[in-house]
Amino acid sequence: MTAAQNVEANGKPRAAIMNVAMHLFGQKGFNGTSMRDIANAVGLLPGSLYAHIENKEALLLEIVEDGVGRFIAAVDPFTKSQTDAISRLRRMIVAHVEVVADNPERSQVVFHQWRFLGENNLPKAIERRRKYEACFIQVIQEGVDAGLIRSDINLRIAVLTILGALNWTPEWFSPDGKLNAREIGDLMADALLGGILA
Repeated sequence: MTAAQNVEANGKPRAAIMNVAMHLFGQKGFNGTSMRDIANAVGLLPGSLYAHIENKEALLLEIVEDGVGRFIAAVDPFTKSQTDAISRLRRMIVAHVEVVADNPERSQVVFHQWRFLGENNLPKAIERRRKYEACFIQVIQEGVDAGLIRSDINLRIAVLTILGALNWTPEWFSPDGKLNAREIGDLMADALLGGILA
């Protein structure tokens, strides 16, 4: 079913527009995608898009905020868990990879296109990203306090190193690969956590 047929079938043009925009931003980049490209892919006249969305940047902001929200929702339970910090960090890394695996294209846009937001919207995206980073900082700090993680590490650098590696998984993850998301997450946890253990 094409995007245009999808609009007619489910009566939800906004959802179809969001999916098409996410796909095009992932393929062509935000700057390389025009409103006309989005309209053509959805099967609407360019002017008709504005009945459903404010502008192209509003689409990107919504994709980024929703995408980061999915990552926060996946790891947040582990910030409240009573298990040891290392076990929680491992599960957070696996959860991150599982969210990527759910929709690698969305994750590519979330991780690599957010910088194209304008000065009014960029702070919103940065705030969401920092909220996600804070989940990892909290658990690593609890690991330091418990003596499980080296006390001499720089928390922010450690977190940015872990997330930097995780944020590139959409570039190479394949649903048809030999390993599933959980297995890849476990292997990444082995590699990423070795440098911070006490």
